[in-house]
Amino acid sequence: MTKIPLGKVAFTDAGSYNAGKTYKRFDFVDTEDSSYLSLQDNNKGHAVTETAWWKCLARGTKATEAAKKANDAAALANEKAVAADTAAGRVNAAITQANTAATNAQQQASAAGEAAAEATVSVAEMNAALARLEELEQTITAKDRKQPTGMTLEFPKKITKGNKDILRVIATLSPAGTGNNVLFLGDDKAVSVAPDGFLTVNSVGISKIHVIPTENTSIYRTIDIEVVPQSVRLCTKSTLRLTANGKFRFN
Repeated sequence: MTKIPLGKVAFTDAGSYNAGKTYKRFDFVDTEDSSYLSLQDNNKGHAVTETAWWKCLARGTKATEAAKKANDAAALANEKAVAADTAAGRVNAAITQANTAATNAQQQASAAGEAAAEATVSVAEMNAALARLEELEQTITAKDRKQPTGMTLEFPKKITKGNKDILRVIATLSPAGTGNNVLFLGDDKAVSVAPDGFLTVNSVGISKIHVIPTENTSIYRTIDIEVVPQSVRLCTKSTLRLTANGKFRFN
């Protein structure tokens, strides 16, 4: 029987690639992440990237990179998860503090409301007491106060326009001890009267002034005050009367 030599027909595991080692045809080697098959005998010093000498059987570079990226992503996700847990803890603590503050604020608001209600009651009681005191004071004052029964008046009946003197209506009530509370109501024509009785000359003419006691209006009086123009005073029908410095003497 005739034998036909076929040579090497099976793959041989030659271990990890070593550039100083001689490889035979069909030896396969491993690199860091891939496997390569020697295509020729006497394969020495040829890099696995030389396709005339080596055939890549399995390449793991992309898988390794993908695995590395996956690991990096997993690590980053873990960091974010830890950060999220920390943030969640802070949020929970803040919520707890907020709830505590809200509870305290509610308690303080309730206390303030109670204090306000008590203050309102106190103010109402104080106002009622003041009203009673005022009523009592009025009662006592009314009993002790004497009602006026008469009134005398002092006032200028005639005023020369241009008079620089201080002019006033003075009211005196009787009997003694009744006070002198009176109202002056004028027409503001010839003269005007102030609340204290002082007069202001306005023009030539006659004014009526009502003098009214506030505690007994029935004894009021109405007076007339006349304002006359200035005139020269005569000694005789044909002689003028002068002042000491030689000026005209007016009435």
